[in-house]
Amino acid sequence: MSPAPPNTPTWSDIAAVNLEKSWEVLRRLEREQLLVLLARCLRFVPASCLEQVFRDHAHPYEIGDVNHVKRPPLGEATREFVEAALAGAFYQDFRSNSHNCTSKSGGTQAFEAKLDLLFDRCVEEATNSEPADVVLAYELLFDLLREIDKFEKDIVFFADEGGIWQFNLNWKWILPPYMWCLSKTLGREELERRVEAVIEEFVDAWQRAGLRQALAATTAADRR
Repeated sequence: MSPAPPNTPTWSDIAAVNLEKSWEVLRRLEREQLLVLLARCLRFVPASCLEQVFRDHAHPYEIGDVNHVKRPPLGEATREFVEAALAGAFYQDFRSNSHNCTSKSGGTQAFEAKLDLLFDRCVEEATNSEPADVVLAYELLFDLLREIDKFEKDIVFFADEGGIWQFNLNWKWILPPYMWCLSKTLGREELERRVEAVIEEFVDAWQRAGLRQALAATTAADRR
């Protein structure tokens, strides 16, 4: 995501979305990013509008559920995703060369989209679920990322220069709710130790200062 120019309005400042500008943003996104956006949008689309959304791309029986099964709890959804990933459900490779070394397989793109959505759920549920349950979901995902960076299992496929850095995770969005939930389950020293370890392990050096400030604010709020 590109840095915002000075004096850029926040979401609360925007009275209406400019559809032409939105279309320009969508055109430059990768497939996995589009999958995330679509999944986010579908949460707010009434069932009565789905026909217009999917139209000739899907039949009602493909997306309909007469029993209207709710999405599983965060912990269950995260555990199922991690188990599927470790079993190779998202691994899809291709013969790489100088022309496609920056490409991603469909399986890797699907993995990235699902990972991003689960971190979204962690952020969303941090303030209205049991903190220990949210922390567990976070740490299941952290452990999965660690497994990927060991390169010992076929979890996702990287054509070149592999590593979880390729996922472009927005740690400034992901980690503060983790800190808040962790502060409800641990003392200050253990909280700082655990969060600092995650920051050092996953976050680019240029982003760490802001997250350490968020950690300091969390521990300060917890002392009040």
